[in-house]
Amino acid sequence: MNRHRWQSWLTFIGVMLGVTMVVGVDLANSSARRAFSLSLDSIAGSVTHQIIGGPKGIPDSVYTRLRTELAIRSSLPMVIGQVSIKGRNFTLLGVDPIPETTLGRHMTGLETHGLSRALLDDNAVMLSRRAADKLGLQISEVFELRTGGRTFLVRLVAIFPSDNPAATEGLLFADIAVAQRLLNRFGRLDRIDLILDESDRDEIQAWLPAGLGLVASELRNDSMRQMSEAFHINLTAMSLLALLVAALLIYNTVTLSVLQRRNTLGIFRALGVTRKEIFVLVLRESLLLATAASLAGLVMGLLLGQALVQLVTRTVTDLYFNLHVTAFLIDPLSLLKGFLMGLGMAFIACSIPAWEASRSRPVNVMQRSTVERRWQLRLPMLTALGAVCLVAGLLLVARTHGSLVEGFFALALIVFGFCLMVPGMVVLVTRLLLRILSPLLGSTARIALRDINAGISRTGMAVAALTVAVSVTVGVGVMVSSFRETVSVWLGQYLSGDIYVSTLDRNGSGLTPALKSRLQALAGVASVAPSRIENIETEFGPVRLIALTPTENDTRLPLKHSVEGVAELFYQGKGVLISEPLAYHQQLSSGDSITVLAAKGEQQLRILGVYYDYTTSRGMIAMHREAYRELWDDERISGFTIYKEENADQANLLDAVRKILTSEADQIRVSSNQEIRETAMAVFDRTFAITHVLRLLTILVAFVGVLSALMALQLERTREFAILRATGMTPRQISVMILGQTGLMGLLAGLLSIPLGLLMADILIDVINRRSFGWSMLHRLPAGVLAEAVFLALIAAVLAGVYPALKAASISPAQALREE
Repeated sequence: MNRHRWQSWLTFIGVMLGVTMVVGVDLANSSARRAFSLSLDSIAGSVTHQIIGGPKGIPDSVYTRLRTELAIRSSLPMVIGQVSIKGRNFTLLGVDPIPETTLGRHMTGLETHGLSRALLDDNAVMLSRRAADKLGLQISEVFELRTGGRTFLVRLVAIFPSDNPAATEGLLFADIAVAQRLLNRFGRLDRIDLILDESDRDEIQAWLPAGLGLVASELRNDSMRQMSEAFHINLTAMSLLALLVAALLIYNTVTLSVLQRRNTLGIFRALGVTRKEIFVLVLRESLLLATAASLAGLVMGLLLGQALVQLVTRTVTDLYFNLHVTAFLIDPLSLLKGFLMGLGMAFIACSIPAWEASRSRPVNVMQRSTVERRWQLRLPMLTALGAVCLVAGLLLVARTHGSLVEGFFALALIVFGFCLMVPGMVVLVTRLLLRILSPLLGSTARIALRDINAGISRTGMAVAALTVAVSVTVGVGVMVSSFRETVSVWLGQYLSGDIYVSTLDRNGSGLTPALKSRLQALAGVASVAPSRIENIETEFGPVRLIALTPTENDTRLPLKHSVEGVAELFYQGKGVLISEPLAYHQQLSSGDSITVLAAKGEQQLRILGVYYDYTTSRGMIAMHREAYRELWDDERISGFTIYKEENADQANLLDAVRKILTSEADQIRVSSNQEIRETAMAVFDRTFAITHVLRLLTILVAFVGVLSALMALQLERTREFAILRATGMTPRQISVMILGQTGLMGLLAGLLSIPLGLLMADILIDVINRRSFGWSMLHRLPAGVLAEAVFLALIAAVLAGVYPALKAASISPAQALREE
């Protein structure tokens, strides 16, 4: 290690970066998972069941009757909404403070004085100690609270300690009546939390009024947790890929270390050192370096995790669930896992060359030709094994429905199989080039080509490592570009209107028919279509529903497949359309039915078709607004879609609509088609920011690995270069030969990375993404990504050859040829 310091340091950095990615991503994932659980548990607490209603919620009287008629004392009414205080988002929980304090769920530390003020003050709210400190608020202080486009003045009447400060940090508490006023839900509850035994459960189930349902809270929470699990698995897979590249680096380094010391190891064996001692010697050195690098990786992983947790939690909030817990939580298990994975990968990677060094006879160890001859004999077997792994991986991904872990395992088989085939491809290409171009090449070029072939034990693995690393750039780049193009095309079909008007307070009275008439009367307006967006309960848990009013201007939802006569049936309200993610994950299709909880009880709705949708991986249901009103008895309107006349000016019409709504600008949002598209693409780019960060880190690990492998490869040939200098080759010719050889290896790696990267992209698009989120995507091949891959591989390889070229050019033949 001391004699080859550059090689040792580059190996150290490569392993450190690999462990850093695993630890950083795992800590960010565990923090996001913990935040998800705390956000759910802090709202649900230790309840066993929940009574839920439809879009209108649950009447207050149901709670009163529950306690008086059934004597269910372990019952807790809840009103929930999102509010903003000093630019921070909080979840407002409207609770009954007396049972909350007696049942010990949220406010166990609330004093009697604070409890009385909470019940008597019409503007009273309560915070945990940590939340109050973060906002800089004191008891009795009055401050502004915004919700649904409206601003209220509220008073902090109590600050209480919490057994779990992180869980209550993003929560604001108020009495039920105060919360109903702030959230505009007079006389209604969002749900009733219960702590029940089996007998009480059956009694309540039989007693419940029509339109209300009793669900187990744990099952409901599990359904919510499962939504984001695929996202976390994808991030973990990206980090493990970096560790795989680091493992290839360790293998290359240890192999070259053994080759560099073949004479020394041969002398050891000749003097009586046992095979076991040789094995332990090589293994111990590698693990010593890996241990130091893994420890450094833990420290770097902590820093990376802190940076990534904000990206991860923001993406989870965008796609799945509003997290009010965003703290970075250090999980000792994540640190231990990253450390052990770094050591484990190092052990596996260095065991093979250590075993080979221990199994060889002393005379063979001292002969480099023996090593290369053995590799030449193994090439057909390695190529065949690689082909088997490749075919096995392709067969695994051929299944329509399979687990996400199975998909990643298949991808790993394909990458590993291709990696094993790379040395054989390198030999084949160099031989073809020699045969075809030999008359046109000079002696220096021919020596460079033959030397790649002759040293395949080193060149083959160096090219394979670079190929795998660069293929990640191709695969992820093609996948993200394809997804972005798909979303852009979909938005063009989905956003059929010209201007969209929506209320910020979806739980209030909503938009009015009178406003529709005023908008319809504007010059240039062809039609105005009202819609309603609401969360409903289904047999698969909560699902978002959009109730539409189709018009002759509306091109409707982009359908994937449907029953015959879908347009007429949908217009008549004789069924619903479901989004592609819901259909995929629940294995539903056109003609099936889905059970929902409506105001009249459970209803079975016929599925008329499946439409493309990329707004959420949870799934959505679309139905005619008239059918929605009949099932849920809900007349409220969430938004209007305005279709302009053909010759109307978009900008002037947008200004006219905003002028009508000037007095209600805080409560109503007006957006053009183009503005919504830009916002949607911004959310898309924000969602994939974490992917780009991990992609860049993987490239960095790969670059360090290739730099280390190629530098060591060239420096190991010092004696060979000395012979060439002694036989007349000039320093300039030596430099050109080395740079040409590394450049050719980089070019081969770049070209080989394209088919592997495209195969990886297909699997990411059609298998990993499909099984994760249920989305299908178009396939787009951006030429820039392919050119970038070849350029990246070429530059990495040429840079790796600069130092050896300079060193070889200045070599003293006599000194390099002298025996130790």
